[in-house]
This record gives sequence, C-alpha cells and structure tokens, in this order.
Amino acid sequence: MDGEYAWWMQQKDYIENPSDEREIIFLGDSRMKAAIIPEEIAQNVYNLAIGGGTAIEMYYALKTYLKNHPAPEKIFLGFGAFHYTQNECFENRTLYFHYLSPKEEKEAQEVKFNDGAPLSQREKANLLSLIRRYDIRFPNLYASAVFHSFFRRTKLNRQNYSDVAFSKGQMFFGKSEKSIALNSEAKEKSFEPLYSIRFYLDKIILLCRENNIPLYIIQLPMNEASFNAVQTSGYAEQFAAFMRGIEKKYAIFVETQIPCYPSEFFGDPSHLNSSGAHRFSAEIKEKYCL
Repeated sequence: MDGEYAWWMQQKDYIENPSDEREIIFLGDSRMKAAIIPEEIAQNVYNLAIGGGTAIEMYYALKTYLKNHPAPEKIFLGFGAFHYTQNECFENRTLYFHYLSPKEEKEAQEVKFNDGAPLSQREKANLLSLIRRYDIRFPNLYASAVFHSFFRRTKLNRQNYSDVAFSKGQMFFGKSEKSIALNSEAKEKSFEPLYSIRFYLDKIILLCRENNIPLYIIQLPMNEASFNAVQTSGYAEQFAAFMRGIEKKYAIFVETQIPCYPSEFFGDPSHLNSSGAHRFSAEIKEKYCL
C-alpha cells in the first residue's frame, strides 16, 4: 500500500486492541496528527488523528475505541477547515485501506449521497458497486499495491508503523524549516461545509454526550500568508460563524478562531514542523490544564 497505509493501520489496530487505561485522545486529520506530541502534554495522551481523516472516519474510530477502551477523560477534535468542505480521501484511503467495516462503508456512502448535486439511481448504484469491489479486493484496484510491495513498500511501511506507534500516534508530514506557501483554504473564496461532514460531526458530539465525555473542538494553526488570505477573502469569518453555530447548538467548548503562526513553524503549507508542534502542544497543555 502507499505511504499512508501504515499510519492508518496503526491507528486502527490501536482503537481495536482492548486496554484498561483511561486516556485523553486527540481526533482529527493530518494537521492534528503533526501538531500534537502526546509525551509533551501528559502521560495518558494519545494522538488518534489520521492523514486525510474527516468527521466520518473519526466518528467510526471513536465508536470502535469505546468498545475496547474506557471512555476518555477528554477528547480534543480538530481539522483543517477544508476538511469540513471536502472529503478527498474516502475512496483512496478509507475504502482502499478497508478502514471501515463493509456495513460502515455503505452507511457512510448513503450519507455522502447528500453531498453536492443530487445523484441518479444509476450513479448511486455505481458508487455502492465500487464499495463492493474494494471489499473483495478486486484485482485491478490493488495491482499497483501488489507490484510495489515486492520492491520497496513493505519494509518502509513496517518501519513507519513502528515509528508512529512509538510516538503514540504523532508524526510529521512536512519537515522544512519554513513554509510561506498557501494552504488549501487560502485558495478558496467561500466556506461551504459538506452535508456528510456536518452529519458525522453531530454524531461525534452526541456520542460524546451519551458517554459523558468532555469534548473540545479546537483549531489548528495556519502560516501568515494563508491566514491573511482567508481573512481577506471572508473565508475565516464564514468558518468562525459555522463554529459558533456548533457551539450554540450543543453548548460545548468550540474554538472559533484559527490561530496564526510565523512561517518558520511550518514544514509545508499545511503542517507544523517540529518547532511548531512543540509550541502548539505546549499551548494546548497550558490552555486546557492537562
């Protein structure tokens, strides 16, 4: 499989393996996975974010986690704003990696039918058929992975799995000492959340409420160039309004403003580097008294 596979499978194995430890967990996408260094926050912290993850994957991850672990002491949930407006990894990671059960895949796809323009019955049937082809490992979908596994991927994936397990779920994506390039949000003119993301975000919140778990929705930093762009376009205010709506609807703690960090804290346009992660982890530890 491609490079993300090891990190997704390590997280999946962790949530499926029983444990008695009561933890503080962080859920989200790659920005969260890079930003939170568990050992710098508390001994019982674990980073369960996955690259490309959305509220869809995090809802099912939390459901699985709760079957095998005590209810977390606290949950922190955070995504880049663009992961409320798009889900670019559902096919090439969620389905491809068999992250969800067949039942969960079909359930999620039925919800995703409500994203964007209405689909015909034929289009819906084709998408459900695609899920079945992934489930049975249809040869043409996995030929490339099989080919590459013989030459270079298997050893590297095993090492990546070991490394991310050792760091309690944290890993870096960009490793540059500075990034001034624009991220995905900076290239958008408006913020329009997907139906499926809103649906599963609601389900995460309600699942936490049912299990008496304090939930905090936090925001991940942007570099200065991206931050200025989303402020100028109005994207940031539209996103903040969306967050305020969640806060009002559920009376939970929601950060509504996106933090801005200097460019030297970014390893690429979207992800914090080591310096940025150390800073952000320290700020979360102090702000939430962890």
